[in-house]
Amino acid sequence: MKIAFLFSGQGAQFAGMGKNLYENYSESQETFDKASNVLDWDVKEVCFEDTNGLINQTRYTQAALFTTSIAAFNAAKAQGIVPDAVLGFSLGEYSALVASGVLSFEEALKLVDKRAHYMDECAKEKDGGMAAVIGLQLALIEEVCELICAEGLELVVANDNCPGQVVISGEKAAIEKATPLLKEKGARRVMPLNVSGAFHSPLMDKAADNLKEELKSFNFKEVTTPIVSNVTADYMNTEEAICNIPLQIVTGVRFRESIEKLINEGFDTFIEIGVKKTLCNFVSKISSDVTVLNIEDETSLQNTMSVLGGKQC
Repeated sequence: MKIAFLFSGQGAQFAGMGKNLYENYSESQETFDKASNVLDWDVKEVCFEDTNGLINQTRYTQAALFTTSIAAFNAAKAQGIVPDAVLGFSLGEYSALVASGVLSFEEALKLVDKRAHYMDECAKEKDGGMAAVIGLQLALIEEVCELICAEGLELVVANDNCPGQVVISGEKAAIEKATPLLKEKGARRVMPLNVSGAFHSPLMDKAADNLKEELKSFNFKEVTTPIVSNVTADYMNTEEAICNIPLQIVTGVRFRESIEKLINEGFDTFIEIGVKKTLCNFVSKISSDVTVLNIEDETSLQNTMSVLGGKQC
């Protein structure tokens, strides 16, 4: 058995996430308590209750999701479930950096908080968006993006999630212009996403530059658990991880390729750590020959332990 941990990205958040973990696992409780000490806002209130409606604002979403993912990771680790490799989706890559040993939780949380701030600022300055393209081959989507860019608008492939589901990102005008072209080429649907900006596109250049400057003040360690990069869909060492942190903001998430690489290397069990089952669904569409599980609360953690059957992890 070869286990890969997958860490959820932005978009999976909901009010109440992490509360069950906090109430049932001391390791998760410690994670949330540490986060509240690091941040200048109450991460537990945002995650558990969200009485102020902050959970869907990028400025708060990213740190809240990151904390919840690490709370789930620490609970899983305490139960003896450990990965042979880790992979995060967009924001989830920061959780993977912690799980791989590259960053401490506190350091990564500070970095996530700065990332969210810079991305939020960038999104407010530029009228960008994202859309999911369903049922069309990646090559044809890239062709349409190139046509739109040739007309002076910015549009790129942001996420290669799984066969039949690709996300594009860029100026809203570019997405509107591309939509009929994508449907003409055979897309079943083109669905605008409820996001505040054109993430994973060149419209985030300023955020990437600002984050790159911040990295000089952080303490990075050597990789102890293999980690696969969103940018390259390949393993990365610490030096490559540092280079890829700002790049990840402006380039696409190569999730499908990353999963295929792990499967080709014998990984047969994929466990989504954090919130919901979005990545589980992607993996199931990439391959029907692997075991797909998730850990987001006590029930799902107990179920995962039961499926693993007490085998040495």
